[in-house]
Amino acid sequence: MTAGNQDRGLPARVAILGFARSGQALARALAERSVALAIGDARARSEFSESEIAGLEAGGARFFFGGPAGELLDGAQWLAISPGVPMHSPVVLEAKRRGLPVLAEFEIAWRIAEREAEGKNRWVAVTGTNGKSTTTAWIAEILRRAGRPVALAGNIGVPLSAFLSERTARDFVCEVSSFQLEAIDRFAPHVAVLTNVTPDHLDRHDGFDDYFRAKRRIFENQRPEDLAVINADDTATRPIATRARRVPFSRRERAAGGAWVEKGFLVSEIVGRRRVILPQQDLALPGAHNLENALAALAAADCLGTPAEAIAAGLREFGGLPHRTELVVESGGVRWVNDSKGTNIDATKKSLEGFPPGSVILILGGRDKHGDFADLARAAALPVRTVLTIGEAAGTIERAMAGAVSVESAGTMDRAVRRAAELARPGDTVLLSPACASFDQYANFEERGRHFAALAHAAAAPRT
Repeated sequence: MTAGNQDRGLPARVAILGFARSGQALARALAERSVALAIGDARARSEFSESEIAGLEAGGARFFFGGPAGELLDGAQWLAISPGVPMHSPVVLEAKRRGLPVLAEFEIAWRIAEREAEGKNRWVAVTGTNGKSTTTAWIAEILRRAGRPVALAGNIGVPLSAFLSERTARDFVCEVSSFQLEAIDRFAPHVAVLTNVTPDHLDRHDGFDDYFRAKRRIFENQRPEDLAVINADDTATRPIATRARRVPFSRRERAAGGAWVEKGFLVSEIVGRRRVILPQQDLALPGAHNLENALAALAAADCLGTPAEAIAAGLREFGGLPHRTELVVESGGVRWVNDSKGTNIDATKKSLEGFPPGSVILILGGRDKHGDFADLARAAALPVRTVLTIGEAAGTIERAMAGAVSVESAGTMDRAVRRAAELARPGDTVLLSPACASFDQYANFEERGRHFAALAHAAAAPRT
């Protein structure tokens, strides 16, 4: 290990598996710190631009494309993995056999940021099955309104490694997925938030218990002076024991020492005394699921000593995120809502809460994540008039929901939107909340949401 790397707590050579956004950001950050790199990806070299490769290659990085074999690891002291790399990948298993630490990009970036800012950063980490992106962005909005320097990072879109070129202390507000938490080692946020845990990603995790263990790791390295914000209404998260101070939130009952709803107001006693923050009706985003998100954001911000007026302003004026129950267009009394981020059963169930009976045309489908569509059928029976199915999971959905709600096979988004426009009448909502991954027909959920939005605008446009 060179003296410079040793000063930074980094080894002389790191192997990186996965060269998408997080892998590229980490590679650049490590190269700037004189770490020798070996970089592997299952895709062919031709799928990357020369600008993504040339600078690193000129600096001595070795690339292994097309499904790297064990030589990627030769000479490496760590294996860094992107979130898309499963722990049962042959290269990961080989690294473990060799005794190499297998670390998430997020873990390594956190170590670098902490060392270079001399421990002066404040860290908020948010995970959960649903609501984590909205909650993460909402916390960042509140802290910005309090005048804090904020970096919004992680699974929400910008890898943590991308912030390492600036070495000043900040508030890092990070969305952390189960895929990232699988490969942490020392990561210890000052405030850790768990929104909820319901079955998801069972196509990658070894059952719900394995998925739940990964989520729970967000609290693993916290100290007694840290804070653990936990959803007291969620049956999975409520019993979790933590070393950190436990801060509950609840939309259903008083949450002593935490945040809750009381007579239509959001209330907190996290700082040691009861404070009324704002009326529930003033929240920027509607719906029961967003009330939970707001309480989690309030709790996290209050844990950091944020002034009540900044918390209230952030909760009242937050603009929300695209693809998360986003109103795309309203025309002729019909609302078109994009919830493409609803990639699991529980997310779709939450999106259906509060609709009048028979008022929803629901577009479902994509790549099955082994969800329980019979459970969704029970939740959809009252608010949904017709389900339109798309993608690989269409047949599974149709069999599970038959008899509970009217189901039609559309196949593609174009046909689903066209049929929805025929079925919809004033007072209805056409809701894309697929309860599935997007990767059968789209690159990601954002592309799926944009396609739906474009088709919705066209369907809602006045005919001339």
